[in-house]
Amino acid sequence: MPPATLPLFPVHHANGPLFIIGADPPVVISHATFFSQAQQLSEQLPPAPYVINVCDNRYLFALTFAAALLRGAVSLFPTNRLAATVNTLAANYPDALCLTDTPLDQLTAPVQLIHAPSLPLHSPMNAGHCIPPPAFQLPAAQLAFIAFTSGSTGQPQPHPKRWGDLVGCAQAAGRRFAWAPTSSIVATVPPQHMYGLELSVMVPWVLGCAIHATRPFFPTDICTALAAMPAPRILVTTPVHLAACLAAGGDWPAVAQVISATAPLSRQLAAQVEAQFHTQVFEIYGSTESGSIASRATCTVPAWHWYDGVKIQQDGEQVSVTAPFIDGTIPLADVLRCDADGSFELLGRAAEMVKVGGKRAALSELNAVLNAIVGVEDGAFVALDERGDPIGRLAAIVVASGLDRAAIIGELAGKIDPVFYPRPLVFVDQLPRTATGKLPRAELLRVLSEYAAGVSINDDDAH
Repeated sequence: MPPATLPLFPVHHANGPLFIIGADPPVVISHATFFSQAQQLSEQLPPAPYVINVCDNRYLFALTFAAALLRGAVSLFPTNRLAATVNTLAANYPDALCLTDTPLDQLTAPVQLIHAPSLPLHSPMNAGHCIPPPAFQLPAAQLAFIAFTSGSTGQPQPHPKRWGDLVGCAQAAGRRFAWAPTSSIVATVPPQHMYGLELSVMVPWVLGCAIHATRPFFPTDICTALAAMPAPRILVTTPVHLAACLAAGGDWPAVAQVISATAPLSRQLAAQVEAQFHTQVFEIYGSTESGSIASRATCTVPAWHWYDGVKIQQDGEQVSVTAPFIDGTIPLADVLRCDADGSFELLGRAAEMVKVGGKRAALSELNAVLNAIVGVEDGAFVALDERGDPIGRLAAIVVASGLDRAAIIGELAGKIDPVFYPRPLVFVDQLPRTATGKLPRAELLRVLSEYAAGVSINDDDAH
């Protein structure tokens, strides 16, 4: 029988560092101090059944999330910090309170700013000791938060998560990568995202790891955050950030592991990262609905392997999973080729499998070929709306300042079937990626719509 309650923090590691803020000198927040601060904040919050947590600083996000848990309030994590997104959530969840660390204009929900408490300064090696907090227990069945899908293939959908499932998933991830209380994490992904929440909030809470408080974006900021953390260091990031760090070059602190998710990572990019940073690159597979459930060592073991406890059910192409840390059975949105040894190959999202001229392909495979072209900085194929293009053609949006349509089509020749050549092929300065590197379909269609409004598109359109 699974336990009826689970601790909020590891009491045995109460005096170990949890959050590290800044770099010169760093401010260290122990687990015990953080728990005390969360208790104080929970007592200051006005009554509310729901808390919309849009804090950008990871430490303040986690503090707000912990305070809501202590109050029994359900946290709502929007897919972005836009006022329109937050206002929609507030309309769908009456009496919700919005908590943020930076002012946001045009919000309709009640808003409260979260400020960092006054903290003593000390180094990671001299964190000081205090009386460990009691083993505060939360019911495993308590509804902790509601996550929302990214909208990559449609409208964001809500998915409630229980406290026990969050703890179980964090434990499974920790076992898979052999993390320990001595591990320290820097994450470039927002904590509102399921991937960011699991690896940069739940794993430190459950295992006792340390985490850098910020969400560094530029390579110099990522390097600075890593330098502030004690070894062994783990970088939790995305392919977009990895490509930027690789291009930046320079001297980097030793990184024991790099974890990537939210978008496909090419083996070529992973190998370059491993060589330049003398590290090992892993990818995590999962979804908002399931949480993380599998991983692979991109360069050395290309097949995916399920986390311990994950079981699959297969009905034709539809694969569903169960696990001790998953509520019920979750159908996956991807097409997998499952092997008898428990490994699998990821063929692509079911919603992204396209059929043109009677031939079938995965958008992820087409994107991999497109992005492998020398001179293409970023690019994505887009399946057009059947009402707008009954022929079923594909479009593509690329960032490639030194190339034209003829050059790109010439590189695609022999690598993909001609029926999949993009029409139109739109050149832009930047793709509309989210903070986690995803490409919402609505944004891609918006780019194509703006292009079509300014250019007459026909069968022979050539940019």
